[in-house]
Amino acid sequence: MNLKDIVNVAPERIKKEFIYKRHKKGSLIIHPHEHNDYLFILTAGIAEVYRQTYAGTMLSLYIYEAHSCFGEIEIFNEKIKTLGVIAKQNCETIAIHKAMVYEWMKTDFQFNFYLMKQLASKLILSSDTAAQLSLLTAKDRLLISIHNHYKIGDLDTLTKQMLSSEVCAPIRSLNRSIAQCINEGFINYKNKKFSITSIEAIEKQLEHFLPS
Repeated sequence: MNLKDIVNVAPERIKKEFIYKRHKKGSLIIHPHEHNDYLFILTAGIAEVYRQTYAGTMLSLYIYEAHSCFGEIEIFNEKIKTLGVIAKQNCETIAIHKAMVYEWMKTDFQFNFYLMKQLASKLILSSDTAAQLSLLTAKDRLLISIHNHYKIGDLDTLTKQMLSSEVCAPIRSLNRSIAQCINEGFINYKNKKFSITSIEAIEKQLEHFLPS
């Protein structure tokens, strides 16, 4: 069962405790480094997890699409602080307090199984991502940002200044990486607009860095 089906058949006593929220594009769903007692189920929109680098820039780590969840790691370990989660489109979520999550897990194997799979995959993702991002070239960081904006649907608004911040590279270095990506057939840049030449080639290049 997928998460949408699991939510639809949740016990009524659990559904009564659902907190429905709406989040405008660009707003924070979860603030970074805060304590979190809630599981968030994204029911509409796209959200992005980011980490702030030591240089103060935001590095995109993960894209959530509708019918996925986040916040589950913190509710099982109070020592873990949150990463930032931002609404990249207008989003809708269901927030469920951890006490209700525990009750739901006791009575619903499918929900329990889903959370266990999520925890296992994110454990691997978090450790691998931290190690891999530290070794990424400027070109790969550029392609990850462009891929994320493509998935979100706002690639046409992406500027070099935004990319410079996301990639953590000065404009001069960024221009070299852009030229390299154009020459290798990944992207195009005309009239101050980015476009993708081959999404397949980009995802092949980034196959070890993108969530499966």
